[in-house]
Amino acid sequence: MSSQAFSSVHPNAAASDVNVTIDTFVAKLKRRQVQGSYAIALETLQLLMRFISAARWNHVNDLIEQIRDLGNSLEKAHPTAFSCGNVIRRILAVLRDEVEEDTMSATVTSTSVAEPLISSMFNLLQKPEQPHQNRKNNSGSSNMKTKTDYRQVAIQGIKDLIDEIKNIDEGIQQIAIDLIHDHEILLTPTPDSKTVLKFLITARERSNRTFTVLVTEGFPNNTKNAHEFAKKLAQHNIETLVVPDSAVFALMSRVGKVIIGTKAVFVNGGTISSNSGVSSVCECAREFRTPVFAVAGLYKLSPLYPFDVEKFVEFGGSQRILPRMDPRKRLDTVNQITDYVPPENIDIYITNVGGFNPSFIYRIAWDNYKQVDVHLDKKKV
Repeated sequence: MSSQAFSSVHPNAAASDVNVTIDTFVAKLKRRQVQGSYAIALETLQLLMRFISAARWNHVNDLIEQIRDLGNSLEKAHPTAFSCGNVIRRILAVLRDEVEEDTMSATVTSTSVAEPLISSMFNLLQKPEQPHQNRKNNSGSSNMKTKTDYRQVAIQGIKDLIDEIKNIDEGIQQIAIDLIHDHEILLTPTPDSKTVLKFLITARERSNRTFTVLVTEGFPNNTKNAHEFAKKLAQHNIETLVVPDSAVFALMSRVGKVIIGTKAVFVNGGTISSNSGVSSVCECAREFRTPVFAVAGLYKLSPLYPFDVEKFVEFGGSQRILPRMDPRKRLDTVNQITDYVPPENIDIYITNVGGFNPSFIYRIAWDNYKQVDVHLDKKKV
């Protein structure tokens, strides 16, 4: 969405600066200049905080609608940047909960004010207690939140969510100590996941256990990341081996656990991984009855359902597969960047709030989102 779409709503100079920031961030998303769910989520929240601070609106529903429009424009810029839409939906849920609580409080107050009128049927000649009634009316009006109150609620919700995302690894690392055993062989096909890296390093440092990590090279997109991942593990005295993707099935009988990182977790329990070939590794693990643990922060849980899996899987350029191909010779090549793992191939999701079965993910998701905000492109408030 361009800045002209917001100019009618925000005519002041501060809003003009926000519009420039929105256009810049949309351009960065389109060009894939912001990589990783963590970075995208934090930059989206910083932008949303500036947007809400400069927003002008008459009713809280207008503010909700403006946030939905912003989220819709960001999702269109990068449809597979799921954490971007997730954090916006989290803030929308905070606002809607506050509106619902305010509405219920006003309803209870109006009911309590009407009670003396109903009971006065038996005392029609008695003069009503005017001061007491006025006090109730004043308390009812004081319970109604102003525009400043809703703005502060939204900004505070953003700050809390930023703190949650920045400290998300601490909750996951506490579980790592109990899951990894001594002299165990682990395998990870997602070497670009910082959460998996910290998960393994914490298990080594805090438990003082010795284990071996097998890292798939992720050819052709993540070979460099795999080598850097193995180097960082080796620096923490963790025995690490980089293995080719074709050797996974042969090695799986020796593997004790498979640990994967996630890009997004859907309500059906399936996940999108940031690496291609992860689904094949999980299929091998299922064949050998090897448990698969997926580590994911709460902000990666998405309320979307993967009806069309191909819509969520990304494909990149073929130059990594055939870098010296003659352009005059026609040859179709497919370079898959991300991969979808169905819920039946995952045993446990390890989040910052605990471990959950894939069939329970939908309950966790609906504790943080609202049904009305699943599709931001639909005009509903």
